[in-house]
Amino acid sequence: MRAGKVAGVQILLNNWFILLILLFTMAGLGGKVAGIFACILWHELTHAGIASLLGYKVKEIELLPFGGVARIEGLSEAGSVHEMMIAVAGPLASLGLAAFVYVGMVWYPDWNATLNYYLNVNIMLFLFNLIPAVPLDGGRIVRGWLSRHIGYVRATIFVANISKLVSLGLLAVVCIEFVIFNNINITFIMAALFLYVAARAELDLAGFRTMRVLAKKKAELSRRGVMTAFHLTALKDAPVRDVIRFFSPEQYYIVEVLDEKFHVCGTLTETEVWEGLPLRGVYARLGDFL
Repeated sequence: MRAGKVAGVQILLNNWFILLILLFTMAGLGGKVAGIFACILWHELTHAGIASLLGYKVKEIELLPFGGVARIEGLSEAGSVHEMMIAVAGPLASLGLAAFVYVGMVWYPDWNATLNYYLNVNIMLFLFNLIPAVPLDGGRIVRGWLSRHIGYVRATIFVANISKLVSLGLLAVVCIEFVIFNNINITFIMAALFLYVAARAELDLAGFRTMRVLAKKKAELSRRGVMTAFHLTALKDAPVRDVIRFFSPEQYYIVEVLDEKFHVCGTLTETEVWEGLPLRGVYARLGDFL
């Protein structure tokens, strides 16, 4: 359901979220639940704000029963620095709001019972989102940092595996609680399923990201007619896999290929390298692409 716009960004209420609000309202807890999701909305709006400042289009923000998601156009093709900047904005926003609430507790001690609740909510949002598992902010921060060293796909595999381990850990906690306390933790079960499914989705998308990034660069070059390029220099016997690790979404690359006497024996564009990979493979020598 559409709930209006904030700073031009469409806010959507998931049907399950609406049901949850109704259930908690019937139990007399509607005010607290509304407060929780106001904190989540603040968290997601900060993601959206930073993304907009970096030139990305924010399509919408959807509030879900267990959090929220800002849908940002082109985020999957973003460079590692932009991904980290957008990801870290949310936890910092929650931490900042927690600090603001704490100051309120100092100034208005009569409201401590209520304000302490929202202090804990924002601290939990801060800590939970720093778990290094996709699609949480912590996972995107770790992936952004790792992709600068081992490449986007391998970084995604790493954080996706952490996501699966976290899912198994949550399910283990559910089992322990059931055995000891005869209690079923529905929240942990839903969170475990969410992280596992999201990790699988990230792995599926990672394989197509390279082609999407290249298509975006081609479209940008066609639109503008000119684009700054970054030059790399490599020996013709160098494995092409060592070269593509330097490719990033922010720039278009030209590779100058040198022979054993360090003379230029050819030039390859990034497009030629990517298009030659399916035929020659990542272990081929750069000279084979000339």
